[in-house]
Order: sequence, then C-alpha cells, then structure tokens
Amino acid sequence: MSNRLAAIADDLSGAAEVAAVLGTGSVTVALTLPAALEHVARSRSDVVLDCDTRSLDPAARRAAVAQASQRMRAAGAPVRLVKTDSLLRGGVGDVIDGLLDAGARVVVATALPALGRTVVHGQLLVHGRPVADAGLHGLEARVVPGPLAAVGPRARSVPLAVVRAGSAAVLDAVERAIGAGEVPVVDAASDHDLDRIAAALDGADCTIVGSGGIAAAVGRLRGAQPPGPVVTNDRERVALAGGLQPVLLVVGTASTEATGQLAALAANGVPVVPVPRDVLLRAVDRREVDDVDHPAIQEARAALRSGSAAICVEDRNDPVPHLARRLADGLGIVAATISGRSALVLTGGETARSVLSRLGIATIVPEGAVEPGCVVSRADDGRLVVTRPGSFGTVTNLLDAATFLQSARDDPSATQAASKRPQAARTERQYRR
Repeated sequence: MSNRLAAIADDLSGAAEVAAVLGTGSVTVALTLPAALEHVARSRSDVVLDCDTRSLDPAARRAAVAQASQRMRAAGAPVRLVKTDSLLRGGVGDVIDGLLDAGARVVVATALPALGRTVVHGQLLVHGRPVADAGLHGLEARVVPGPLAAVGPRARSVPLAVVRAGSAAVLDAVERAIGAGEVPVVDAASDHDLDRIAAALDGADCTIVGSGGIAAAVGRLRGAQPPGPVVTNDRERVALAGGLQPVLLVVGTASTEATGQLAALAANGVPVVPVPRDVLLRAVDRREVDDVDHPAIQEARAALRSGSAAICVEDRNDPVPHLARRLADGLGIVAATISGRSALVLTGGETARSVLSRLGIATIVPEGAVEPGCVVSRADDGRLVVTRPGSFGTVTNLLDAATFLQSARDDPSATQAASKRPQAARTERQYRR
C-alpha cells in the first residue's frame, strides 16, 4: 500500500472500524465527500469516507460510490480499500459496479474469519454452514449466498489453493482475471489467508472490496496494533449515574443485543428514555424538535444534566423496517437538541451519522476501542464519541462505553491506554453487519 491510504465504507460505524484497524496514527473519518477531499488537500495521512450507502436504492448507491471514487482519485488519493458488510448486505454488487464505472480495478475479499465467516469457492459460510442457514439477517430478508453471486457474471473465483500457494500466485490470478475483464473473488478461511492476500496486493493498482477482516489484514501489513478493549469495574459503573461529565447514549437499533445492554444501563442507574415514534417523525418532517416540552424530551434533558442518559425509540421491540432511516434521523435531531457538550455513544451507522451531522461534526479521528469494532474517536469539535454497529457486543458494552467516556473525555491519553489492555472475547452476533 502507498504511504497514504484512502478508503470508503458503507456506513459510519464501519468507517470508524476501518480507521481504527489501519493504525497508522491519526486516520481521519470523513462524514461527507467534501470533508474527505479537504483532508486530502491538506494532509498526507489516511482518510476513510463514510459513503452512507447502506439504505440507498441500487442506482443511487452505485452512483454515490462511483462519484466518491472518481473525485478521490482526481484529488490524488485513489481509493484502495472499500469496507462492505461481511454478510453481503447493503448492495455489495452495486458498490462493485460503482467502482468499475469509475475505472477501478476491483478485487473482492469479503471473509471475516474472526467471526467464523469464511469464503470457499466463492460461497459465504458461517462456521462452516451456508450463510442462508445462519439466521443472522434479522429484518433483511434477502440473503446473498456468497461474493460470487454478489458480483455476478463478471466474477472469477480465486480458490484457497491459489491463496495458499503464495503472493506471486495470488497476484498472477488477480492480474489475469482483471486483464480478461473479470472481477477476482478471493477465498479466505483464516486471518493468515487474508494476510497473504493483503501482502500479494501491496502496491498493486487495485481496489480491495471486503469486510473488516481484510481491512485488519492491511493494517497488520502496515505494522498496526489492533486497539484493545476498555475494561471497567463495578466501582466505576456505580459512579456513572452521578458523574459530573455528561454522556448521552443514542440507541437506534431494534436488536436483541441492545435490549440487554439498555437493561444493564438502567440497572446501574443510567436513565433510559424511550422517545415516541410520532415525536421523532415530526422532528424529521419539521427538521427540528417542535415538541420540546414533551415528557420524554424533558426527562432525557434532566437526566443528562445530572450525569448520563440514554435515548431510544419507544416500542423498539416492535420495529417498523420502512421507518428505520427516518427514526434514526429523528433520534439525531433529538440528540442534537439536548446533548450540549456531552460525550456520545452512538449505536448503528445511520444513527451515528444522523447525530453527528446534526451537531455539525464533519470528521472524527479514532483513538481507541471499548471492544473490537466499538471505536472511541475524537470529533472535530473536541468531544469524544463512541460508534458501534447496531447488533454488537457484550451485555455491558454500552455501560462500559459510557463509563470510559466519563473518565476519559478530559484525558486524551486515556484512549491510547486502551490499546494496551487484553482483548475480550467477541460474540457471534457482535458484528451483525
């Protein structure tokens, strides 16, 4: 890879995850293309752009990726890494089409072996079983059986035997496929396989499309140390509810993981305030919270003045998929209205983007991690922000994130100390993305 690496991701939590594992110092995550281009113009450090494509329709997704790739290349920072969902949700084929439209030479490597997600003969397996049998897609009914299917007729499989034959064999297979107008789809069943792929493509004129697994392999190739988890204790958690430094948690997911995590917050004295859907939808329609005297808004505001508070969607256990994006936008408006200078814990890429955009934050720089994939960043307005996927982590993940932010927001060195702590075990559904 070149000294500066430019990458794009399909949502904000994914962009922060990529930036954290690249590990080359101050990797900037940009929420908008103009912010990314400004960073490229004034800095030689890495940049990861959140393209925010997960909820777009196929044509818009393809066009957004093509535009981002073309403009980054024109600015002197060609996109070398594209983060997509390891379960192939969010229109991976559209993303690849957009890159091809922009003239990119695309290589696909979507395996995430750390969570048992391997690619063999172009098929996605979860702990050795076809992805369709894994039960991980939740409200998203469409299951793509593997990256070969996602890419379509132009795909050419590069099997494990080639990957394990060494870098020269991988690069030769990739170049022959691209030379024939095809898109190589590379198998991987372990992190060592991903390391071989990253090494083979180091310095090649290509764009790697894949999960956080290949991003971490690129980071390892560059000498990065993965950020370790923050560990909090019961005494620190007891202090959270009455702490002097406020932390606002915004939970925009209907996942079962979040249900237990919210319960853990409440059990430790952090008020959890459900905001009615009609309040959120009106805020989106009117672009502001016009119901500032609503009891839920007042409760959250008062709790935040006293320490920490969490807001979520009322009736979140009865999700309405077609309203998910609008409800995330509504949470962003409410959070921006009540947050003041609070540190933030933001669950779900769309929710995180909505909150930060409403606060006028255009860039964040990862500094550490609460758990792998749950990233602590410094926003461009100085506050600390934790971003994490919606279906993620241990039952105390939200609690640990809030506890850490309360102790660390005035001590930037504390986030760096997190990378020296031992890593915690990850759950199967932790990266349900």
